[in-house]
Amino acid sequence: MATRKLGRGRLSIAAVGAAFWALSVPFLSVGGPLASEELSIEEPSVEKSAARLKLLRSPDPEESWTKGLVVGSFFGGAWPSSQQVSGIAQTPGGPQSSHGASQSHTGIFAGPYLGYNFMDAGLPLTRDGKWKAIPGVLLILNYAEMSSSALSYSPSSAGPTASSGSSRTFLPEIGGVVMISNPTRFVPFLGATAGVAFSWTSGNSAVSPSGAELVAPGQTVFTYAPSTKVLAGVAIRIVPHWNWILGYATRFIAPTSSTVEGLNPDAVASIHSQTGWYQDYEGWVALQYDFGTLRQVPTMP
Repeated sequence: MATRKLGRGRLSIAAVGAAFWALSVPFLSVGGPLASEELSIEEPSVEKSAARLKLLRSPDPEESWTKGLVVGSFFGGAWPSSQQVSGIAQTPGGPQSSHGASQSHTGIFAGPYLGYNFMDAGLPLTRDGKWKAIPGVLLILNYAEMSSSALSYSPSSAGPTASSGSSRTFLPEIGGVVMISNPTRFVPFLGATAGVAFSWTSGNSAVSPSGAELVAPGQTVFTYAPSTKVLAGVAIRIVPHWNWILGYATRFIAPTSSTVEGLNPDAVASIHSQTGWYQDYEGWVALQYDFGTLRQVPTMP
């Protein structure tokens, strides 16, 4: 009897254990995958991390022709060098020639400009591509005002003839520039321009060694001449798309010639003048808006 009771007890314990195991298995099977899924959420994969960093990066600029367009306006001053001048005065006794030098005085100039930067054609200067040489083109409309004075000597005269006048010049130019784009807010550049200088000189005056006025008053003389310029400077980012431009240029203008009528035809009927190569040194400042950006945005890792 005792043996049967002991056997029945063992069977009861085994039955209870089997029933407990049968009830526990579904919960254990569910608990395993849940734990694994929770672990993957706490520790994201490399692909998920890269996707999150991509969302944090600044969006790339839209592919559009306007992204390279720039517009601006400039103002500056010119410090001219002297130039050779010669003249031929038509007199009753025949032509009389003279030679001397003309000195233009400090002038001012201003105007707008339009440009386009070929950003997609930039040449990388560093391995990481953060420094690039970006070519660009410019259309510049330059208006300048300046006055000048000259002294010329004639072999048959005891003293010099003094002349003076003030000029207004309109100079349309086409230029090319190369900008060194980089991650900073300072973008240096180099360039050159070519154009034609159209000048109107008024207030022409010429005084003989004896103090007599030789030129009839109220005359305006028109001249034109090819012009070229080399320039350099730096663009300074103020806020996105807005830049201050600080620049320096040296300008060269080809020789010109002009003729004015004399005040007294019995003494001097006309004076024909020729000037040599003209050169000036220019400093200027500009405010520019660019539709794209000259400053490279650093790429996040």
